[in-house]
Amino acid sequence: MGDLQQQSGGPAEKKERLAVHAPRDGVARQDADVGHTHSVALLRSFSYAFAGVAHLLRTQRNFRVEAAIGALAVLAGLWSRFERWEWAILVLTIALVLILEAVNTALEDAVTLASPSVQPRAKAAKDVAAAAVLVAAVASVAIGLLLFLPRLTSVIGG
Repeated sequence: MGDLQQQSGGPAEKKERLAVHAPRDGVARQDADVGHTHSVALLRSFSYAFAGVAHLLRTQRNFRVEAAIGALAVLAGLWSRFERWEWAILVLTIALVLILEAVNTALEDAVTLASPSVQPRAKAAKDVAAAAVLVAAVASVAIGLLLFLPRLTSVIGG
C-alpha cells in the first residue's frame, strides 16, 4: 500500500481521476444501505440474486426471449435423449448467453447512471457489452445446429 501511495498522482491517475486512497472513498464498509458486504447472511445474499433474476425477467425482453429459447432447447434435448456430454454443452451454452445478457444489463444500467448524457466512451462500453451477447448468441446457434441437426436429419431421413 505504501508503494501505491508514493506513486499516486501520476498522469494516468489524473486523467482517469482514480481514487488510490481507499479510506477517502467515502464508502462505509459496514453501511446498512450496502447489501453486498461480507457480513450479509447467505440466504439474504441469495435473495438479492433472485431479485436480480426477477428484475431481468420483468424488464429485459431479450433475457425473456433467450430464456424461452433455452427452455425450448432443453425440451428438444429431452426429446432427443441427449447423452451426458451433450447436456453439459447445452447447459453451458444456455448459461453463457443468459449470464452475458445479465452482465450487459448491469453494465448498461451502471454506465447510464454514471454518464446520463451521451458520451462516446459510455456508448462504446454499452456497444461492446452488447457485442459480447451477440457473439454468444451466434455461437449458441452454431452449437445448437451441431447438437440437434444430426438427430433431425436421421428422423427426417428415416
